[in-house]
Amino acid sequence: MDAITLEGYGVFISALIVFCGSIWLLLAVVLGSRLAYFITASVTLAFVLIMGTVWSFTQLGPVGVAPSWSALGVGEEPAEIDFSGAGSYPEGDWRPPDADDEEDVTHASEAEGAASEALTAAIEEDEITTFEPEGDEAAIDPLTTVDSTRLLELNDKLYGATLFQAGVGEDAAAPDPAQVGDPETVLVVVEFDPGDPYGLPRKITLGVLILFVLHLVGLSRAERKAKGVEVTA
Repeated sequence: MDAITLEGYGVFISALIVFCGSIWLLLAVVLGSRLAYFITASVTLAFVLIMGTVWSFTQLGPVGVAPSWSALGVGEEPAEIDFSGAGSYPEGDWRPPDADDEEDVTHASEAEGAASEALTAAIEEDEITTFEPEGDEAAIDPLTTVDSTRLLELNDKLYGATLFQAGVGEDAAAPDPAQVGDPETVLVVVEFDPGDPYGLPRKITLGVLILFVLHLVGLSRAERKAKGVEVTA
């Protein structure tokens, strides 16, 4: 947890204490500390419950595990990747993204970005040596092969694959599209994790709902007790 996050939590908690504490002090003078607490807590929890309901269906508040792509395999040949669907790339059930489907285009773009990061990591760890220059040759930059990104839906999961090829100097600006198995090509397969962005806010909402109900019961009892004291007096 970084410093900015800690500062954010600190500011929120401080503001909550000051705001709710001020209301409680004012009510405690008139109603007594017990009844003032239940009124303040019930109103605050009701507000958080409303906000939590909104957060549970929109990403306007706390967010759980966000969707992400992770590397499944990197290899110069599809057979080097431990994934059954890699061998049929780019044919078979692999399909290009639908240009008219915004979600499909987004998935393809994110998959391509994740594949590029996975390839960079593999090169840095010397797992892939395809793009290493030999002797006095110029540095070789891995380039995304044009229109090579494919998507695959298998067992209710979404996968992406992108082919990278070598490009040197000015020739890298417009390389001829390579094919799987060509020299100096690397295939990267990534897997999509839909995450659970609404899991955290829904847990918060459920917890707040339970506390809200308990405080309503406590408020009812405190109110009856206060009225009983007044009648006795």
